[in-house]
Amino acid sequence: MSLLKVKEVTPGMVLNKDVENTKTGAILLASGTVLNRNNLTTLKNLGVEYVDIYESQSIKDNYLIIDDDKFIDTYNAFADKTKNILSNARFGKKIVVNEIGEIANEMIDEIVKSNNILGRLRLIEEDNDYTFQHSLDVSMLAVMIGKWLGYSSIELKQISLAGLFHDIGKVKISNDIMYKPCKLTESEFELVKKHTIFGYSILDETIGISKNIAYAALQHHEREDGSGYPLGVKSEKIHEYAKIVAVCDIFDAMTTKRIYKDKQSPFLVAEHIISSSFGVLDPRIATIFTNNISKFYVGNIIKLNTGEIGEIIYVHKQVPTRPIVKVEDKFIDLLNEKDKYILDVIN
Repeated sequence: MSLLKVKEVTPGMVLNKDVENTKTGAILLASGTVLNRNNLTTLKNLGVEYVDIYESQSIKDNYLIIDDDKFIDTYNAFADKTKNILSNARFGKKIVVNEIGEIANEMIDEIVKSNNILGRLRLIEEDNDYTFQHSLDVSMLAVMIGKWLGYSSIELKQISLAGLFHDIGKVKISNDIMYKPCKLTESEFELVKKHTIFGYSILDETIGISKNIAYAALQHHEREDGSGYPLGVKSEKIHEYAKIVAVCDIFDAMTTKRIYKDKQSPFLVAEHIISSSFGVLDPRIATIFTNNISKFYVGNIIKLNTGEIGEIIYVHKQVPTRPIVKVEDKFIDLLNEKDKYILDVIN
């Protein structure tokens, strides 16, 4: 690492540590950010004099900077393999894990290279098949949480597959029900809830799939207080993979537009996840997820519920879902402006 004056920093250098406001502790830019002219100008305007930069060029080249084209190519190959496997499963064919193993490892490598997985996901065109797209998104988000939890490469592979196959049981349910554009009947909803059991059964019979992955499919709708399904078990009986997938499942589902509902702001969804960590979701996992996800929105253009357009400038460490936003020439601290919130992330 190397401490440099901001005026000596050039675009392409990578932050070694978060840049924080010395008075408030708010995060200006997150570690791992590849600096460009815009955020360097922002740092200068905010009076930041020094930043901690990765000193090793090899680290920057091989670990931190992502080639967007390579990411997209790897993602597309990963998606093609996944679609083929899910299609075969729908017709009762056995899952062959080896078909996806190598490309899954490559996808994990691409994800681990950057903390900002949401920025990577915005590069991807959404597929019309919600369940398929959702499975890919949950897989990638789960890998990020695994990284933040310090998982080994073997564990990251397992959590990737856990996210990818968490909803595989839905292949046993007709598309008429799965893609019904209105509210399900009580009997239809009860059938959909059985996708967890169907998924466990499919994965438990699959060679090369560990019990950990099968349990994630079975338990990702279980809740800390026992209010979930299919078995209504409580925290100590829920596998950690299932707890991780549960957080990713909720975040992606609520921030994605569906036939019967519009998408929600990731900041509002993050607040929902935090509030749900009191008895519903695992508080440790929920906190790790929201703290890390929120700070990578610094610099993004957003729309407030008032219609105002602004840029996220700071993220409060203690309350990351209520950042400071610059709208024209004024700063709005959402921590103090309780009637205002981020309605949408534009860019």
